[in-house]
Amino acid sequence: MEECIVSIPSPFEEGAVIDLYVTLKEGTKNNVEIINGSPYISTSIKLNAKALSASKDINYFSEENYEILKEYANSYMKSKIESYLYKTSKNLGSDIDLFGRYAVKHFSTWDDWLSYNWLDNYSNAFFNIDVDVNLTSSYLIS
Repeated sequence: MEECIVSIPSPFEEGAVIDLYVTLKEGTKNNVEIINGSPYISTSIKLNAKALSASKDINYFSEENYEILKEYANSYMKSKIESYLYKTSKNLGSDIDLFGRYAVKHFSTWDDWLSYNWLDNYSNAFFNIDVDVNLTSSYLIS
């Protein structure tokens, strides 16, 4: 993903949403360990986000509301990314994010890698996801 617009539920108003323009920030890191034969995948994802919409009744300039929105965006994005990764691994059995390129280093030969059968074992993967959303200024928030 390079950029997208994500609508998150507002942490301030029930039934309202806040649209965020999200871009991938440099510094995202991935690591794969093989634990008891199953992949344990850690990913640290850094995102930039700008609010595109907001409620006229909420003061987004207050430090408290800014922190609430930032923490909510972090937890929301983490939840969605976890759901996506588990769906691709468990339901689809597809490593579309190419985590296998981080796992291959644990095998001394190509034959060991092939006999491990990454795609079959990827369906047994566990994920540790860390998301850091950098909520930057826009017309609505500074």
